[in-house]
Amino acid sequence: MRSDVLHRANLAAQAVVISSGIALVAVLIPMLVPAGSPTQALLVRQKTQDVWVVLEQQDVMSGATVPPNVNVVFHVPLEVLKINREVLLGLKGKDVRYWGYCYPENDSQETVDSRTGLKGKLFLSEKERDVRATQAKATAPKYSLSNLPTKDDILRGSAPVKTEIRHQIDFFKGGQLCYVMTEAPLAIGLDSDGDRLNDRLERDLGTDELIEDTDADGILDGVEVRYGLEPTLRDTDLDGIIDGIEDADWDGLIDAGETDPRKLDTDRDELCDGQCRKKLSNGQILYLGEDRNLNGTVDSGETSPLLPDTNGDGVFDFQEYLVCLTKGKRACK
Repeated sequence: MRSDVLHRANLAAQAVVISSGIALVAVLIPMLVPAGSPTQALLVRQKTQDVWVVLEQQDVMSGATVPPNVNVVFHVPLEVLKINREVLLGLKGKDVRYWGYCYPENDSQETVDSRTGLKGKLFLSEKERDVRATQAKATAPKYSLSNLPTKDDILRGSAPVKTEIRHQIDFFKGGQLCYVMTEAPLAIGLDSDGDRLNDRLERDLGTDELIEDTDADGILDGVEVRYGLEPTLRDTDLDGIIDGIEDADWDGLIDAGETDPRKLDTDRDELCDGQCRKKLSNGQILYLGEDRNLNGTVDSGETSPLLPDTNGDGVFDFQEYLVCLTKGKRACK
């Protein structure tokens, strides 16, 4: 079976990489791209070592690693109805340049023949798209007072750039046969518990691939990883308030009225959002903070973790606390 897939892949695609020392994916589809077409001109072919790795359906189901800088063909398991590209490929799109192509599905021959250039569809990581956009911007004409643009120049500049090397796939379907090349390893796999983190990546991170919220803080494991939280620790910033209380709607974003579960002190007034151990300049150690009962709301006797100066008197909350202590008071707030 592996040899059959590899044979089909070799017939359909060959890889090209290396630009300024950075892996740059360029896929040539000789059987699918007409000779002399614009696509063939854009996808430059160079001599590279012909190394292939084939990930069968079972490999993807059990979880595997896509190695860097080699030709990788993977088969999406038939059991899959739909899976997000970022989930399938380990949430690395913003950090890693990768490029891929999925061969034509069971479309009619008439549909396939009607397409120009590549007959299947391409997918590019977010970083790859950013790099390409930057390169395109760098080659754009430069204008100045001595070199003013014409009306046609302005119209061309405002028009969207049309290219056959463009991102087309955000979701994969069961049965698709695809090719990918990446500059860094990718964890590829399915998402058994539906937490937006594939099973291979969960094993790498130490989260439970069968429990959507491993640390029971209310936020899905995949959301925590995507937004820089710790999926195996209920209180990422160690301020005493669990992540799911700070991020009240569990979406990983800092919305109005929410403290930041990645920061001890959201408002930077030197008092932590919840309750923390703090050593004063005189060596005294105190346990203090703004949300003393750790419930995520500003109750009577508490200062706001979102306002450095809760009462608006021009003095930061922590400084007011210190002034209270110097006066010998015990119930400072």
